[in-house]
Amino acid sequence: MMTFLFAVLSVLPVPPANSAPAFEGAPSPQPALEVEAASFARAWSGKDTRFLSGLMAEEGIRLNLPGEEHILIRPRQARAALDAFLDRHGSGEAQVTRASMAGGSLDKGFAEIRWSTSSPGLPEPIIFTLFVGYSFENDRWTVTEIRVLF
Repeated sequence: MMTFLFAVLSVLPVPPANSAPAFEGAPSPQPALEVEAASFARAWSGKDTRFLSGLMAEEGIRLNLPGEEHILIRPRQARAALDAFLDRHGSGEAQVTRASMAGGSLDKGFAEIRWSTSSPGLPEPIIFTLFVGYSFENDRWTVTEIRVLF
């Protein structure tokens, strides 16, 4: 029996140590991440928190807004916090400046978004940088983190 097992194992192909990840043969998730980031930026510009909450991981996200931080907050609570934050600012424009896979991983990614907005009483626009973390789950990118930096 051992001889038979050895013979079978010796003819099975052994992948090289640096073989490609499980996404080999599948389309790269990078273009889909760029599309998701652009959708996020459009919704942010339009203050569409309902759409934004639909992009979030159901188990919760990390939300860091100027002056407040939530370690793990459900989409419904994140939407309420975003509504309050966005209501303090006027209309603005959000533009993706970078979307990339995170640390060489194909199931984690991030987007950097520049948000130029107005604020009551200030003549000049305010520029924020948004960092949005993503995880590729169930064949789609979901938001796992939003950090808004001033």
